[in-house]
Amino acid sequence: MTSIKSKPISILVAALVAILLAVSTEAQQHRATRLGNPATRFAKRRIQKTEDVRVLLRGGRTKADVDAILAGAGWKGNLEDFDRAAASADIARIEIPAGTRLPFMASRERGPGHKPHVLMDVLWAGKEPIDAWAFELVSRCTRYRVVVPLACGNFWVEDLGGACAPPVVNVNTPDDVCVTQPIEIAVDVKNPPADGKVVVTFNGREVASGYLSDGFYSAGIPGVARPGAYEVNVTAGDVTSSSTVHVKACVPVCATTAWPNPAKAGRPIGVDVLGSNVAPGVQGGIKSAMIEIVRDGVVVDTVEITAPDLSRDDIIIKKSGAYTLRAFVVDEAGQTSINACETTIDVKGGLPIFAGAYFGKERMTHDSGPGSPGGRCAPLVGAEVGIQHRIGARAEVEMALGGKLNARDGENSSLFADVAFSCLMKGCFIGGGVSAWDLTRDNGSRLLALLVQGGVDLTHDGRWRFVAQARAPFARFDDLDDNYQLWGGLRFRTFHSN
Repeated sequence: MTSIKSKPISILVAALVAILLAVSTEAQQHRATRLGNPATRFAKRRIQKTEDVRVLLRGGRTKADVDAILAGAGWKGNLEDFDRAAASADIARIEIPAGTRLPFMASRERGPGHKPHVLMDVLWAGKEPIDAWAFELVSRCTRYRVVVPLACGNFWVEDLGGACAPPVVNVNTPDDVCVTQPIEIAVDVKNPPADGKVVVTFNGREVASGYLSDGFYSAGIPGVARPGAYEVNVTAGDVTSSSTVHVKACVPVCATTAWPNPAKAGRPIGVDVLGSNVAPGVQGGIKSAMIEIVRDGVVVDTVEITAPDLSRDDIIIKKSGAYTLRAFVVDEAGQTSINACETTIDVKGGLPIFAGAYFGKERMTHDSGPGSPGGRCAPLVGAEVGIQHRIGARAEVEMALGGKLNARDGENSSLFADVAFSCLMKGCFIGGGVSAWDLTRDNGSRLLALLVQGGVDLTHDGRWRFVAQARAPFARFDDLDDNYQLWGGLRFRTFHSN
């Protein structure tokens, strides 16, 4: 009976021992007793000196494997901090006692490729301490110790606890700036990160980076061309602080002068906007200007002035009167001035003299002399000098005195005088009036005649014209076949067309 009762108890004890062994095995997943196995060692050769540590952790052949080990182990630090410390931290020789429990250990898989492999929760159960190299670093406000065994390079990282408070980042920017004006940023960081690095982004785009000096950093951001609200973000460590900058339009200020004053109609006038300025803070200068020439409240012409001269001396005002030159300047940011920018100029009219030379023919009835009695046809060469006066927007009156040379009958050469009114059109005219023909002859041809004339401008300014004229005596309208005069020629005027 006794043996039968004890058998279940023995089975229960065995089961409990098995469970305890399983729990112990689960808690200690890896038990290391020897280092340097060629199949699983992380480094190909023994780590003899500190430089070997830096090459192992940062070298081009192994850095990707180091990063994979850290990621596989779930290390929460920053890889850049790790790389920086591996490059410059002080490395010391230490011993890891037997029985030490390691958070993880770098290793390699057996077989082809020897890919990096992470062993988690490792117990060092060797008979002797581990000879190793070690250095410390701070990343994300946690202090770590990196341990690299000399025998194999199967490194691990130990968490030594909190090392700092998180950074406090203060960003100072101007509340508002003008378009194109550089934006100055001042950064003050308390509890700066270990690397001291600061990154500045402007509307989501990185525009500057650098390192703190005694907790301070400053940078200038190039100005922007469009008004609006722009966000500035500054990151130090894992902390980002923001500020908003308002970019506003800042239009230029216009100033203009004109010379000479008074000016003369038809003669060049100078104008400039050299006294104009961009708004304070705006980069660049004045790009161009538009000048409106205003008479009686109506814009009669517009001219443009461009940089770098911002001046012209070839502006022609053809008609006399009081004018206002009204200017608008544009800066290199495309902003247009809005201030009153004008100057007045008095344009005096020039002496409206003209001269003409003509060639044609006449057929006139004479009471005596060559060709009498009856009509006689003769070629003519003539010239005249006169004045023209504008009497409206589209009309003018002219008075002239001239002479004709009868190429067939010299005795019939004489002087004449004209008074005419003309209707002005674009680039041409047509009109009529009265002509006193053959003023110095008394042979029946000294008569008042109807004058009809027209012409076209040969030049843009109207100084040169082609003119055609026809005359017929009033008293001989019933006999026009024998009493008329026709000619045409060139006329030069000392003034511009209005």
